[in-house]
Amino acid sequence: MKYKLLFTSLFFLISLSTLSAQACPNGKPQITSYIRRENNRCEGIEKTDAAGGINLISITTRGIINYPDLLTLQIHSLTNTNTKPEVKIQSLSKNYILDNLSLKPTQGRFTFYLNTYVLNKVAVPPNSLRALASVNSVYLPVTIGKPSGQYEIVFYTSRRAKFSTFEILRKGKIVYKSPQNNPQDGELVFTWNAIKAPAGRYQIHVIAKQERIGRPDDPFERRYDFEHNPSWLR
Repeated sequence: MKYKLLFTSLFFLISLSTLSAQACPNGKPQITSYIRRENNRCEGIEKTDAAGGINLISITTRGIINYPDLLTLQIHSLTNTNTKPEVKIQSLSKNYILDNLSLKPTQGRFTFYLNTYVLNKVAVPPNSLRALASVNSVYLPVTIGKPSGQYEIVFYTSRRAKFSTFEILRKGKIVYKSPQNNPQDGELVFTWNAIKAPAGRYQIHVIAKQERIGRPDDPFERRYDFEHNPSWLR
């Protein structure tokens, strides 16, 4: 039985690896479909079903109105480690996905210069880009273009939801709160001007309820750890 379970696990991992490779095929750079492109990244338009429930989809600071030829994406390293973060950038309104980035640390940060051909070709609005980066379950803000002096924290909810609690805490104490009491679905955007907040580990705490037809609302509560440094917002 032990060997059977081991074989099954290995088969599952190999199958998953194969599916991941097939999910980002090679193609001509002129097309806008989701393919592997230069700098060994996967980018393009891929129809995907948004995950159900409530999901954190973005922690960014952005300072762009129009796309330059090369868009700078930057993630600062987690304190005391150069571990490569997992990064996904997307625009739900355009079915745009960018992931599998080849990141290399340079002076305490990871920087990626993105050719904006696809973004311009399919007219992805700059303010619709969502980005999420994490290392060992700790989130790191992604700078899109230039920092704006504040963080943009975005959740996606598949059904109408009311966020009765949105708090940011440091060492267990609330430093910012901004509940969203009007039920809505899709993307919910919260902003936090953290330019004066000291560097360190923070936590996002949310409590919400999703509406369900003919049934009681579905409760949701989650905490997310993230790293902050005011220099990242300047």
